[in-house]
Amino acid sequence: MQTTFKHRTKLFSLVLFSTVLLLASSCKKDDAPAPAPAPAAKLAEYKDGEDFVRFQYNADGTVRKATVKNDINTSGEVVDFTVTYTNKKITEISSTSGEKIFPVYENNLLTRADIFMGGVRTGYTNYEFQNGNMKRATIYVAADNDFVPILEFIYNYSAAGNVTEGIIMIGDGSGTMTRAGHVELTHDNKTNPLYANKDFMIFLWQGMSKNNVLVEKIFDSNLQLEDRYIYEYTYKANGLPEKADVEQGLPGEPVENSTVGFVYQ
Repeated sequence: MQTTFKHRTKLFSLVLFSTVLLLASSCKKDDAPAPAPAPAAKLAEYKDGEDFVRFQYNADGTVRKATVKNDINTSGEVVDFTVTYTNKKITEISSTSGEKIFPVYENNLLTRADIFMGGVRTGYTNYEFQNGNMKRATIYVAADNDFVPILEFIYNYSAAGNVTEGIIMIGDGSGTMTRAGHVELTHDNKTNPLYANKDFMIFLWQGMSKNNVLVEKIFDSNLQLEDRYIYEYTYKANGLPEKADVEQGLPGEPVENSTVGFVYQ
């Protein structure tokens, strides 16, 4: 995903162990997310290897249901998220895994999203926005009658609205966060079809880019280059990506090849 589910997950899996990670998101008030422009066609599926997100839409173009599979958000299981709106603002997300996400708004801006399981609040995520983009998402879980931060994503953006860096912080259970690694990205100038669904993707902790990623470099906690992905796109006549051939591997080392696919409705 832009950043990508599968490849970003590779970095996260090195440091996350088996932490419970079907929590959601929120945001400290800074700037409201900018409305996403509508692409030439609605994205029905984004697929990267065995990871994917599939969308079904309401008549007004908002996401009605998203089916997601990835290690970070669904622990590798296939999970359906059903989205409820009031005045086109997301007010509830229910999943087939039993979680319910309730966004909290202040002055019409998203400030937090509480996570419930069986009527019990099990966690929440705080967000910060900058220039309409998600700058930071900090995930908390219940522990010893309190909530402690276990995971944090920090995003930096270019003037064009693309994620140039994603930093991952991991909690030690005491409230201290430690840098676990980061991802650096460059992009083309074509429309990223996932960007139109950024209001929902926020709840999957995805910092969304307006354009499609070309190069993705993954660094460990010591700032050492650990892996690299290079994307070569095939575009449809309307300018949206149809697929991307992906080359994985460090310079001078053997590479692996895969394909990222896009399906539209």
